[in-house]
Amino acid sequence: MAIRYLSEHDSPDDPGGLIREALGLGEEFPGPAEDVALAWILRLGQDRDPAEAATRLIADYELDREPGPGGACGRLVAILRETAEFPAQRMTRHLCQPRRRGGWRRKRP
Repeated sequence: MAIRYLSEHDSPDDPGGLIREALGLGEEFPGPAEDVALAWILRLGQDRDPAEAATRLIADYELDREPGPGGACGRLVAILRETAEFPAQRMTRHLCQPRRRGGWRRKRP
């Protein structure tokens, strides 16, 4: 069952217009930015790459200019920029590498 959002700012990259509405508040956005970012990623669904969506939002909402907004709104922009740096291919490469377990103490008799 697909979820349908009633926001006029609804788009595939910003379901429900959540990011746009938070950014529209500007300095009045109370935060926390991490909660909004998590809700946004969960709304994207499994078939969309958050990094690609974040990259498009940064371009569409002109968030690539410096200096960014301050406060919680600025933190949200920073989270979007950080998300854009980690596409699915990069995450898969890091998450699938085997980790070394044990160390020198494990090999001692």
